[in-house]
Amino acid sequence: MKIDRHNLRILQALQTNARISNLNLSEQIGLSESACLARVKRLTSERYIREFLAEINLDKVRHAEFYVNVALKRQDARTSENFRRIISDIPQIVSCVKMSGEFDYMLRFICPDAADFNRVSEQLLANEEAAISRMTSHLVIEKTKPFTGYPLELLFQD
Repeated sequence: MKIDRHNLRILQALQTNARISNLNLSEQIGLSESACLARVKRLTSERYIREFLAEINLDKVRHAEFYVNVALKRQDARTSENFRRIISDIPQIVSCVKMSGEFDYMLRFICPDAADFNRVSEQLLANEEAAISRMTSHLVIEKTKPFTGYPLELLFQD
């Protein structure tokens, strides 16, 4: 599937407002409603659009956010698989990325408070199957640039 200027504009519009009506989207893009809907369906079936989610405003609830760097004791596939399985069962870990460099993974924790983060992270460190050799945590003080979408016009350049 080729990402032409219409598809790019659809993706840009949907990543900032996934609840936009097809009528408003089609007017914004400059396509008929049926053509716009067909493109959205194709972008979804081709997995350019993975899912439609609601972003919850965490400022409305008590929370503490931490980014945590994790180094594993070993670099083999079984150790990584065990680690990923263990963290997938911890609801406070809302995302995980495998990294290059000094640390193997970066985790994002959303907890009700620092005490909960401390309890969960100590349990994770104590779990021998997780095989964590080192963990450093960073408390988010302020979000100075919240996520506002990907720079699609740069990512789809030829």
